[in-house]
Amino acid sequence: MRSQHCGFTQGRHPVCIVGAGVAGISTAYALSRTKVPFDWFDDGSQPGGLWRYENDNGKSAVYASLITNTSAPNMRLFGHHKPSFGERYLRHDEAMEYLEWFLERTGLRESLTPGTAVTSVERTNAGFTVTTRSRSGAAGSREYGSVVIANGRNWCPVVPKFRGEFSGRFLHSAAYKTPEILKDQRVVVAGFGNTGADIAVDATSCARQVILSTRGGGFLSLRYSRGGKPADLVRRTWTYRLPRLLRTKLARLLLPERGLSPKVVEALEARAVFRAKPPVINDRIAGLIDSDAIQVRPEIVDLAGSRVRFADGSTVEADVLIAATGFTTSFPFFSDEMLERNGGFRDRYFRVVAPAEPGLYFVGHAAVLGPVWPVIEEQARWVAGLITGECRLPSERTLARRARAQSASNARICRESARGEDTVETYPYIDALKREHGLRAEYTVS
Repeated sequence: MRSQHCGFTQGRHPVCIVGAGVAGISTAYALSRTKVPFDWFDDGSQPGGLWRYENDNGKSAVYASLITNTSAPNMRLFGHHKPSFGERYLRHDEAMEYLEWFLERTGLRESLTPGTAVTSVERTNAGFTVTTRSRSGAAGSREYGSVVIANGRNWCPVVPKFRGEFSGRFLHSAAYKTPEILKDQRVVVAGFGNTGADIAVDATSCARQVILSTRGGGFLSLRYSRGGKPADLVRRTWTYRLPRLLRTKLARLLLPERGLSPKVVEALEARAVFRAKPPVINDRIAGLIDSDAIQVRPEIVDLAGSRVRFADGSTVEADVLIAATGFTTSFPFFSDEMLERNGGFRDRYFRVVAPAEPGLYFVGHAAVLGPVWPVIEEQARWVAGLITGECRLPSERTLARRARAQSASNARICRESARGEDTVETYPYIDALKREHGLRAEYTVS
């Protein structure tokens, strides 16, 4: 049975793509390989999404020192390879350089309408009405048969509410760019994720004192294997086809290969459950903890002026408190009624298809364990196939049931993760999605 999600209406009901980060760019490319017309909007004046440092749409949380956690071979789209990058991990500006190169190489840039925010997406009998507003204030509205939401999942900060008042400078990590603001300051970084670890490392270059506060700790991972090869290339082996429990056991057996000191293991991992949260990928923090340049404390209990008190009863005086507490999903263009009707879009088939909203697709809205860009590329290919009718979906009832089951399964991958239903593992996910869509591998450019 053909799902009502499949196919598109020629002529006056083309496709709308919301966002021009990696997900939007991938979707635009996949659609450009078909005969489906599309409009493409981004509220920034330039494409790139979060990878554009200090993006003028205010939604990039990239900081100056950021290095990718994915090696260059896993950050290429649709077979387009930039040989100069080799196999190393890229700086954020090099990731942006690749996206600029990809846009020029594929001729996609002219398809984008930049500086234009999507302000409303509303369901109609024919599909969706999308309302936009340009920076000049000009409003527009058009009917679409399909809408692809590619606005990113890491731009709306989760700001914690601590008990008490802090007299120093408080900021969320989304506002952090360079360590100069931390010079000669006593700094507390709350949150041990990739960003929290990076900022704590940054702070040691100029701060007077650096405290890393973490509720339950976490496990540390390194970018390169002992042989010097990018770890995300070494890990792409037959083992990803094993059951998840067995893969977890095997991964735990490899922990000693990291060579971490007992001090670091005690500080970061003693209270953590292995694979309950994504690993933190950082090559420098272990050495800085060993040398006491970074001190690790438990979660913050309360604040009083410049005093920060932790769960173990210890206190420190601080000048700057940085909340590296992550982001929440935000779809500001959906009405409250639409969000409520769809349960906040929590349950999506393969994290892409909204069962109760035919023609509405989400690309790039998954928390990925492993390389992210290959997942986004596969999602974009599938969405293009659904829109052209080349791919099919189950009935709406089956779709909803499977989406709920997938959400529950995803939440078990890293059971302490916020938005756990979004979590997928790169290669098992891609394998399952390929079995679902059955598309031929057609991108062989270099």
